[in-house]
Amino acid sequence: MFFLISFAWLVTASFAFVLAILTPNWLSFTRSDGNITERGVFYICDSLPNYNDYKVTRCLSMIEQKSSTEPNKWIYEFAIACASLAIACAGLSIIALWLSGIYFYVRRRTRQTFCFLWCIIFLILIIFCSSFVVWILLISEAIKLGISIDRRIFRWPMWLAIGATGSYLVSLITMIFSFCAINRRKNKIEQNYYRPRNQF
Repeated sequence: MFFLISFAWLVTASFAFVLAILTPNWLSFTRSDGNITERGVFYICDSLPNYNDYKVTRCLSMIEQKSSTEPNKWIYEFAIACASLAIACAGLSIIALWLSGIYFYVRRRTRQTFCFLWCIIFLILIIFCSSFVVWILLISEAIKLGISIDRRIFRWPMWLAIGATGSYLVSLITMIFSFCAINRRKNKIEQNYYRPRNQF
């Protein structure tokens, strides 16, 4: 029961996090020159002044850059670390879902399957920490750039990523409960099996 709940939370968190990192507007702030900058995990976009009622947006991929060409907009080290962790987190989420599916179809609960479950728990812990660090790095970068942190600069992908981190945490906790419940049931079965029976 706990395992199914954990798996459902893991699916939800994985979908939410992947959706969040694919959007380019985690943070939106106005720079000193009046242009609006939208910061994502992989892209940074500038909304230029309107021309003939058209909004012109210029986006730049931070992964392809070898340095920050505009230091007042983004910091290269933060950007690369954030993008790398986001990719790792998304990839590990898919692996965790795959391993959880394999574990679900294993009928016998042996010592090997318990070790397998521990590996899944450890993997979810790494995913949780990675997803947490991703949006912390973005906020830290904004602070280092001198941007005042206000909830108004956070766009829906940021809140979605924070929610995904919370879902990873719930999945981790329920997975630990699942392990404890299975282990307790296994110990009880062994105690009943080896308990001496009264012959009289």
